[in-house]
Amino acid sequence: MASSLAAQLSQIAAKSTNQLNLKAQRIAHSQSLIFDWKTATTQDFDTVYQICFEGFQELCQLDPRFAPFERTIFSEQSKAEDRTEMNAAQNKELDTVVEAFLALVGGHLLLSPAVKAVDWLIRRFRVHEYNTEFTILTFLPYYTTPLFLNLLSILPEDLTPTFKILNPYKKSQINPPRHPLVHSATTNKHFLAAVNRYTLQVSKQRAHHHALLSFWAGTLTEAVAGMLDSSRSGRREVEKEKHEDVVMKVLPVLNDGLALKDVSELVIGCYMVCVVLAQKSSLQDKLLDGLMEAVAGSWTDETKESGLICLSVLAQKKSDARIPKRAFKAVLRLEDPVQQLSAISAQYPTSHLLLGLVAGCVDDLSKQKDLSRLDLLSLLFETNLLGEQEAGKAMAVILQAVSHAHTEGVLSLDAQTHLAELVQHFTQSESLQPIFQKTIEDSSIDVAALEHNLQTVIESVPTTTPAIGDVEMEDVQQEAVEDNFASVLESVAGKNLESSALSAQSMPAYESLVQTFALAVGSQEKLQAFVDLPALKKADASTSPQYLSFFIRTFSGSYPIGTRITALNQISSLLNSATPDVDLQALLPFLLVALADSSERVRREAAGVLAAIGSLYKKSKKGDANVWARDTIYGKQSKNVQWIAGRDVQKIVERAFLPGLEEYVLDQAHIGRVLEATLRGSSTSDSGATELKKPLRLSLFTFLCSHAVQMPLYAPKLSLLKLLNRVDKAGGTTRTKELGPFLKTWRDMKEHTAKDVCERERVSVADVDREAVMTVTPKDKDAISLLLSNVSPYSDSLRPSFVTAIFNRMKAVWGTVAEELQVDAAEKLFEISLEDVQTPLVHGCRDVLRSVQLTGSVLLQFLRKIPVSITDMESLGPAPKRRRTSQNNMVAMTIKDEAKLSQLMEKMTFILELVDSSTPEAHPELADGLFQTLAALHHFKSQIQSGLSYLLSLTLGSLLAIVNRSKGTAKAQFDTSVIRADLVVDCVRTTDSPQVQNAALLLVAGLSVIAPELVLHSVMPIFTFMGSSVLRKDDEYSVSVIDQTIDQVVPALIQSLRNQKRDVVSGTSELLLSFTAAFEHIPSHRRLRLFHALVTKLGTQDFLFAVLAMLANRYALDKDVLILMTGLVSDASAPVELNTYSKFLDLVKDSLSSKPGISQVLLGIGSDDGRDPQKVAVDLLRALAYLFKHSSLKVKMAKDFATEGDKVVGQIRTLFSRILEQVLAIGESMQNVKPVSQASGDVLSALFGTLSLVDFLDTIEVLLQRRNDELRRKVLRLLEGRLRQNPERDGASQHRMLDFLPTLVNIIQSSPDILLKHAAVACIDRIAEKYGRKEPTKVIHAAQVVASEACIGQDDERIRIMGVLCLASMAEVLGEAMIPALPDALSRSLALLEQSLEDGKENARLHDAVYSFFSALFIHIPFMVSGSHLDKILVLSYKSAVSEGVEDESREEALQLMARKVDVAATYAAIDRNWQHAVKAGPDATRETLGVVSLAIEKHPKSATVKNIAVLTSILFKAFDLRREQVSLDTQATFELSDVDEIEDIINEVTIKMIYKLNDTTFRPIFTKLLEWATTGVPKKDARGSLARLTTFYRFLQVFFGTLQSIVTGYSSYIIENVVSVLGKANPSNQDTKSLWLATMRMLKNSFEHDQDEFWQSPSHLTVIAQPLISQLAHAKNSSTASIVIAEAVPALTELAVAADSTDNHKELNTVLMRLLRPSAGPSGKTAGGENPHTRLAALKAQQSLTEQLGEEWLALLPEMLPYISELMEDEDENVEREVRKWVKQIEDVLGERLDDMLT
Repeated sequence: MASSLAAQLSQIAAKSTNQLNLKAQRIAHSQSLIFDWKTATTQDFDTVYQICFEGFQELCQLDPRFAPFERTIFSEQSKAEDRTEMNAAQNKELDTVVEAFLALVGGHLLLSPAVKAVDWLIRRFRVHEYNTEFTILTFLPYYTTPLFLNLLSILPEDLTPTFKILNPYKKSQINPPRHPLVHSATTNKHFLAAVNRYTLQVSKQRAHHHALLSFWAGTLTEAVAGMLDSSRSGRREVEKEKHEDVVMKVLPVLNDGLALKDVSELVIGCYMVCVVLAQKSSLQDKLLDGLMEAVAGSWTDETKESGLICLSVLAQKKSDARIPKRAFKAVLRLEDPVQQLSAISAQYPTSHLLLGLVAGCVDDLSKQKDLSRLDLLSLLFETNLLGEQEAGKAMAVILQAVSHAHTEGVLSLDAQTHLAELVQHFTQSESLQPIFQKTIEDSSIDVAALEHNLQTVIESVPTTTPAIGDVEMEDVQQEAVEDNFASVLESVAGKNLESSALSAQSMPAYESLVQTFALAVGSQEKLQAFVDLPALKKADASTSPQYLSFFIRTFSGSYPIGTRITALNQISSLLNSATPDVDLQALLPFLLVALADSSERVRREAAGVLAAIGSLYKKSKKGDANVWARDTIYGKQSKNVQWIAGRDVQKIVERAFLPGLEEYVLDQAHIGRVLEATLRGSSTSDSGATELKKPLRLSLFTFLCSHAVQMPLYAPKLSLLKLLNRVDKAGGTTRTKELGPFLKTWRDMKEHTAKDVCERERVSVADVDREAVMTVTPKDKDAISLLLSNVSPYSDSLRPSFVTAIFNRMKAVWGTVAEELQVDAAEKLFEISLEDVQTPLVHGCRDVLRSVQLTGSVLLQFLRKIPVSITDMESLGPAPKRRRTSQNNMVAMTIKDEAKLSQLMEKMTFILELVDSSTPEAHPELADGLFQTLAALHHFKSQIQSGLSYLLSLTLGSLLAIVNRSKGTAKAQFDTSVIRADLVVDCVRTTDSPQVQNAALLLVAGLSVIAPELVLHSVMPIFTFMGSSVLRKDDEYSVSVIDQTIDQVVPALIQSLRNQKRDVVSGTSELLLSFTAAFEHIPSHRRLRLFHALVTKLGTQDFLFAVLAMLANRYALDKDVLILMTGLVSDASAPVELNTYSKFLDLVKDSLSSKPGISQVLLGIGSDDGRDPQKVAVDLLRALAYLFKHSSLKVKMAKDFATEGDKVVGQIRTLFSRILEQVLAIGESMQNVKPVSQASGDVLSALFGTLSLVDFLDTIEVLLQRRNDELRRKVLRLLEGRLRQNPERDGASQHRMLDFLPTLVNIIQSSPDILLKHAAVACIDRIAEKYGRKEPTKVIHAAQVVASEACIGQDDERIRIMGVLCLASMAEVLGEAMIPALPDALSRSLALLEQSLEDGKENARLHDAVYSFFSALFIHIPFMVSGSHLDKILVLSYKSAVSEGVEDESREEALQLMARKVDVAATYAAIDRNWQHAVKAGPDATRETLGVVSLAIEKHPKSATVKNIAVLTSILFKAFDLRREQVSLDTQATFELSDVDEIEDIINEVTIKMIYKLNDTTFRPIFTKLLEWATTGVPKKDARGSLARLTTFYRFLQVFFGTLQSIVTGYSSYIIENVVSVLGKANPSNQDTKSLWLATMRMLKNSFEHDQDEFWQSPSHLTVIAQPLISQLAHAKNSSTASIVIAEAVPALTELAVAADSTDNHKELNTVLMRLLRPSAGPSGKTAGGENPHTRLAALKAQQSLTEQLGEEWLALLPEMLPYISELMEDEDENVEREVRKWVKQIEDVLGERLDDMLT
């Protein structure tokens, strides 16, 4: 019963909304995305709303769709809405609004405003609990972000099974990876359904965003793939069934998704799923068709590419190649579908889709109303999209469709023609012909029936079907096809051809007749019925034009081959039975066209007709028979046709055309060659034709041309033009003249008209344009003008394609036009090109001039226009006087002038662009014109204040091309007298354009090769300019310009100077100055390469020193310059480098002389603006020193010494000696000038650095023999400096260096020069440090000498310091070997230390040196330092600690080493002996002493501490007594109270360190001894001393309990009685006892806080301490004492209550504490203790602290407190009343209920 009730209660509790539980309500609304729980709990809804509403307002600015929510969930009223108080309908309505907002805000969740807005839904409406699914799905796309982690942390614990995947990540507070989410979508159908449902809902709301759709698409695609993979089975039926289940789950989603066309990413995601379904499952064709229809019906411009890919994949999986009609139509509607298919076929399989398109194109052929499908079909084959196998299948589909076309209905003539052309393409294409032939063979298609259906001839395909098969097939076809010919024939019987069928292009009667004729083809009976139609007037065929003209038009039109052949057959039949009294020359133009046809069958039939005509002419006896259709053939235009006399026609036919009948059939191009030869009056070599006379040729040519002009039909017209355009002229006339009328007619034709007439006959407008303009022959002298006249003047009615064709024809004939005619034509084109109106005519003329190869004369004519035009322009300017006086000489321009200036600029630009693009190097004659142009431009730019950069660049570029071509020849190709080098140089100097500058520099370089004498006098400004401009550029072209300028100009300049016998260095100083001045502007990575090239071209031997000196002079010790100088010398050989340095030193010497020579030129010495010679010398010498140090000279010299012969080695030694003498000479001569002297010393040092150590010592020994002490000192300092670096350590160097020691010792013992001695000691120090370990015995004597009177015994401070430091180094190197020198060393060093600390004579350097020496001893031989030495060191250290003249670092280091290295017993003993000295010296010395003790304890093992515990305890007790000693001294105390406190902190730290190294057995006696020392160790009458010791003791206990914590809580039993005693007498208001009271409070707090053994829980301990401790609150008598008591006593009391940890103990404490809260006497009449308001305030603070710390445990005593609280709430003191109200609120927060009712 109980358990059942408990279960029911737990269920009720779980479902309860806690409406009455305020605490639970607050917690429920404290879940937040942006605030931690602690902060959230303190916020009310007003605060939260304000923060979140700001975010919502920012969202509204981003997207106005958020605005409606301001009236609902973000209204002011929403702050008061509580969904726990709403009914179900209200909650449902709220859910709808919340979900709509979440859907919309999902795309903005990474923005801070969105997170703030959502936080309102969480805080106010708790959507994470009530709308959990929708909230999770809104955040799920951001599963990798910290935001999702925040959401996980606030989600309810009982997540539904849908989201069980999130549980482990919620518990572990980490972001879920992608894989588990995908796996959940694969295996958890509820999760996948939720994601799909949410995505579709959001998309329908049009709130979709990229993050959601990409997450959904990726997840769904992988989930479907996973489900299909997991459904695999060994049994096909089972697998199929499982796959169908998966498909059925997904199809509704796809259906809904594809319906949302405007949500592109959603649709593409559906395409991805479709692809996965198709790839991983075996779908039926019916289902695939459905998917394909859905895909094709869903795509938009954005998704069509993805949709097409999906469609191709789906089609690939179909067993049937056909695709659904809806899908086919969708593809057909695409813009350029073939191009799009071509784009995707590179990456995806498209073969099945292409085959489906082919099948769709030929489906229902007879019902197709337009040719769009057949056009697509042709494009599919023309673009070669189909592979070989697929192409064969596609051909088979087409052939099958065509073969069965007549069973479905009548195939239109256009469709028949289109398909016939496609089949012809199959037979004629090299790639498709084998495939087509194989397809015919494999598909058992009746070729004859196919030819019949298409009315074409399939050539080159063998007919394997036997004749009997043909008959059978024909019979079957005749039976199968519904013959509607009779009805069609009947319908056209009433039609009538009024005149010739060739008289007009559009003839409805003809169209009807030709359709009927096409149906009759193939049946003799039908043909007979057709030709007997009255409309054709067959009986009057020789006199009436209808019959023959009908068939002429048919065979020369764009109809199926079979139809055309039949038409030719009908003509042939008629001619065979015709009488010879008719002249049929009108057929000749059309027969010529037919003989040029691509079909062999057509050509064969045409040849037969031509033979028949020839036979008729042969039979004709009349000279001039009647010309058939002479006046009617072309209607009204027939009158303009030129006819040939009958006999002449016979001659032409028999002599020219009939001999080649067989060749015409075999070769379609043969008729063209025959006609061309005939009209030109020659004969082809492979025919029997004979040459015609000129009149006959003229007649034939005019005859054919007139037909070509007059015939209205464009298909035969175009073919005839192609034949005639092969002939330029014939019989004295040209085709330009004869065909001119057609060109004019075609030109004047409107665009839509031209398009209509060409489309009607299936010819291309572009082809007609091309042939029309080709009628103009280039042999006509006015060809260009004639062509131009057809488009000029320009009219808007001109067709753009015709204009384009005209200009293309100009380009084509230009090269064949005579040069003088080109000049005139170019002039005309140029004039038109400069017209203001931008028309196709202007553009065309410009394009022609830019495209054709212009001759030099044309270009020169154009160039001469520029100076003239500029002169004309200047003549329009203001008067010369006004121009001269105007500011900057600027030409004042009106708007009209500006327009003319613009025209001029355009004209000059066009001319110079033409020259530039016409390979000017091929026209050297242009040089003069170009230089004139350059002069004119240069003058003009100064007038208009414009740079004219582009024009100058073009001009210079053309000149450069000509000059570069001339450089390769023995003699300049143009007259060099026209060169204007000054103009080129001015271009360099006066322009800001880098392109112009570079081109001008290159031109100068080129001119300096072909005409140096004209250039070099102007070359120096070039280099000045380069230094300020070009050298700064970093592009590759500028670098190339610089290289070429240096390569070509510099050698020519040097040669010129040598020819004039001038000094080359002086002569090129300006050049060198330009480059050195530009150094800082040259890109850093190009500097070395540039200067290296310059020096190389100038000559390294002669110029390197000058370049180095000028760089050093200008940039001093600039790091980048020094690196460059090092790089320059590194490439030189050792002799060249040494020679350079020698010249460099000569230059330094010259600069310091009274009459400078070359240095004046190179360095500016002595000039007005020159620098001080001595400063220049210093800079040069320092740079030289750097070069010696950092160049590779040392390596090169060593290598040469090892590998080269005596000559090179001797040369190197000679040069080195010379340099050494030069340096020494400069140093001696400038000895009194310190900067120069020091710089020469640096050079000397660096020079010696190039020698090996052995050679260096040899040189030094020689120099030390000199009497010059300054030189000797300098040499030794150089040795020391070298030893400071990394000297050689090979065996020979080490022995040589140690053998050098006696020389140095001798100097110390014998030389009176202290500085020399100092240098020697420094060298000994370095030698001992670097080499002493090798042979210590060689160093011992030097150590004894240094420790002797001769060194550290001297009076000179410097030698003493150096000596002591040397001894320190030796101690480090020699170790125990140093012992022989120690007696003197120790005694003298301590004496020196004492001297260094004498008052008023402090010597910090000596002081530090001695301590360094002792540091070395402590490290290496500490056992040699005795106790007396330690005493002396300590005493002196105490003195040093208080001395202001020395630093502390060296002393502190030495004392630390003493603590670490010296025997610890000796150290402790020395400190114990000298403690009073330390105290006497002051706080600093005392602190240092304790630091030594601390470090000694820390760095030595426990055993050392235990072993020396007695002396260590002695030191600590002395230290602990410091406070008492200072108190006893009263006013004579040397320590401030703060010093004492600080030192006691150190003592406590040291004591703790010691305790760590002791066990309890060892330490407990010490503790009891310390307790006795503190409590009873001072006479009772010495109250101050007793207080001092207790203060020290309790300060130690504070640290003791705070550091060792629970380990030493038990030690409290020793002190509890004394604590009570102290609490009774110590008072925070008494200055004498305040420190003791504070220490006691803090000690007690630490003891209570770390009590883990229930020590203070024991009543025996608690009772003793509770009353005294609580009574401390009574010390709060005023505000100052109250603050101290609250800060110190309240925390201690709180920790005691925590340690007490029992209700009884708490009650006892509370009882005592409550007494202090009552201001008046209680019921007993005794004083309560709370009379003072400050006391009551302290007690209240204690209660607050206890309530906060213990919470409900303490408030269990609330009933006892309530009366006191009631009284206190009416307390007289405002502070007390305020604090009690705080306490009440605190109690209410803890209990979750108000106290009002309890307090009444």
